Amino acid sequence: MWQLTEDIYSLFQSEKYAPINGMRSISCLTIVLLHIGNLLNTFIPPYPHIQWITYLNSYTYRFLPILMLSLETFFVLSGFLLTLKFIQQRDSFSLKEYPLYVVRRACRFWPGILLITIIMLTLGESQGGWIRFWLFYQNYVSMDQWSWGFAALWSVSLDMQMHIILPIVLHIVTSSKLNYQRTYSALYILVILSIVYSMLIFNPKTMNLLVLLYQNNVLKLLMPQRFFDWVTVEYNVTLGFEKVLDPSPVKPYMELMYMSLLSRYSSFIIGSILAFNLINAKNNAMIRYGPIKKYTYLTFIFLFMIILTIQTEPNAINDVVLTIMVSIMRQIFAIAQAFILFSAICPPTHPYYSPWIRSFLSHPIWTAIAKLSYLIYEIHCRIAFELIMTHSHIFNPTHYSIDILTIVCLILVFIICLIISVIWFIFVEKPFQRLINKQLSSHEKFHAI
Repeated sequence: MWQLTEDIYSLFQSEKYAPINGMRSISCLTIVLLHIGNLLNTFIPPYPHIQWITYLNSYTYRFLPILMLSLETFFVLSGFLLTLKFIQQRDSFSLKEYPLYVVRRACRFWPGILLITIIMLTLGESQGGWIRFWLFYQNYVSMDQWSWGFAALWSVSLDMQMHIILPIVLHIVTSSKLNYQRTYSALYILVILSIVYSMLIFNPKTMNLLVLLYQNNVLKLLMPQRFFDWVTVEYNVTLGFEKVLDPSPVKPYMELMYMSLLSRYSSFIIGSILAFNLINAKNNAMIRYGPIKKYTYLTFIFLFMIILTIQTEPNAINDVVLTIMVSIMRQIFAIAQAFILFSAICPPTHPYYSPWIRSFLSHPIWTAIAKLSYLIYEIHCRIAFELIMTHSHIFNPTHYSIDILTIVCLILVFIICLIISVIWFIFVEKPFQRLINKQLSSHEKFHAI
């Protein structure tokens, strides 16, 4: 059951599409960075105090939009890998085997959920309600029931929901002869529908994150009163604000725009489009003005990232412009990530191929981080919280630069999470996967007789 040497070695083995490791690792680190920044600024007095104004001028705040969008990369990669596997094994897809596929995917997530559950029970702040994590509907649970340590599980629930739905969607939109034009049209329509849906449900008066994040700490907007009562008593800390926003003004946005399957599925679909483009890449080696288009697209991507970091006055944007911007920002970011990945994994003969992007994203330093990224993502919130709150006299941005503290805390949290994840990967996750694969394979052979 345990194969310690082989499992340790597997952490450093690169797969066929090695650049995925780089994208997954960078996204994981940026998300950890985002949550650390959100924790650190809980000690800063709120707007319009001079310390909050200083925070608004920091890089931690300036890069907030990019950090918040990093999760889209995970969704793109998830949709890409799922679709690629579907294309390669399409002839074997059947409703009979579909339940086993769902169980396999759930078993991929459950070890990580078990790990964060144990950590929460050990460190505290366990609020029960475990079934919503294990059955993957955390993203539809009210924020009033949230615990900080379990906050990341909403995206795991969303990912599982898409892994249940997307194979059926792909089965419907593809014909027996794999008509790519028909498939592309259907997938592009789904992306457009997600934009239309966002435009219809977005309310610039009640969902203006530019105003809300400019004046309030993220935890103040998200977490319930019982969370702050527990923090101040358990850790004997003084936060920079009082929890007086009830109900949370960000709640409509979170429930309708941020965590809902209908508003977040487009990044998975963009990943699906990437998979079909990769399969069809050999037929597109003679794209007219290909190199020029490649550098043009990369330039636009770079400019888009720069624009995201430009500070604007929260009330300076027209409601119509804000609605359009919010409705298309995720899709543009997802498309940008998909193009970067395509330029790294497409055939070298393709005009969009970029050897330097492939070399950077394929560097061996990313391999182990990528393989452990799911476990790191699962546990980093609670580890960062414990580190910062226990040593609040050190990690206090009113005494030191929040940018420096964010980087220092990132390094410490990453090292702790990495050690825990390696141990769990070797002694629990990999043996569990072998056990499940053995049991399901036996079940499949039994039914094949």
